Amino acid sequence: MSVPKYLIIINDIKEQINKGVFKPGEKIYSEGELKQKYNVSNTTVVRALQELVRDGMVNRIQGKGTYVSKSILNKEVIFNEYSHFPNNESRSFNSKDKLCDERTEVISINEIRDERIAKKLQISSDQEIIHFERIRYVDDIPWAIQNNYISKDWLMNVDLSNYEKFSSLSERINEICGVNILNEAMKETIKVKFPVSENISGKLQLENSPVYRIERITFVADHTPFEYVDSYVRHNYYFIEIEKKKQ
Repeated sequence: MSVPKYLIIINDIKEQINKGVFKPGEKIYSEGELKQKYNVSNTTVVRALQELVRDGMVNRIQGKGTYVSKSILNKEVIFNEYSHFPNNESRSFNSKDKLCDERTEVISINEIRDERIAKKLQISSDQEIIHFERIRYVDDIPWAIQNNYISKDWLMNVDLSNYEKFSSLSERINEICGVNILNEAMKETIKVKFPVSENISGKLQLENSPVYRIERITFVADHTPFEYVDSYVRHNYYFIEIEKKKQ
């Protein structure tokens, strides 16, 4: 299976940035130069550059060109997410050691059509999407709402009526699709959200309190989006740790 030309452009530019051919703040190829270099259409070039912008590799300035992001200072960054439960030790989200009474309740599993989410999954707006809504509890306190969206094409002829089977969604998806979403490539955005809608605050049993909104897209082969996740987490139940190594 041939690699799409826009991905070839993306991978080549990333490699040149990582090797120091283009340094932070430096201007890279123009759209015209990329069209000529790879013998592709303007649409292909624009898509590649837009993906690089979304990945934080470059910035585009109208009328001036495309520049390597100055935020790329280190080749290796270690990023860890932790859940922090009051009166308990902190532990990694990926840890399987339970230090308190934790459970996940599946609230609903629905087939939907949603233009915004379809765009995240890079599918047409009329395609059906499976929406899993779950709430995570610790000692009966709701601390996270997780909305997982997967194209129905991945889950054709799958019985979705038994909610309990999807409480551990990653394990169930691995069984059904052979995709370990915990180990695949992903891109995540974390923002503080305040004020919070009544729907979210009600489900998390909050009053006048901010939450973290965590959006994540998980990718499979050829950088194809597999899952979009939109989560809301109590602000005092979550923190991140970033470690960067000196070049």
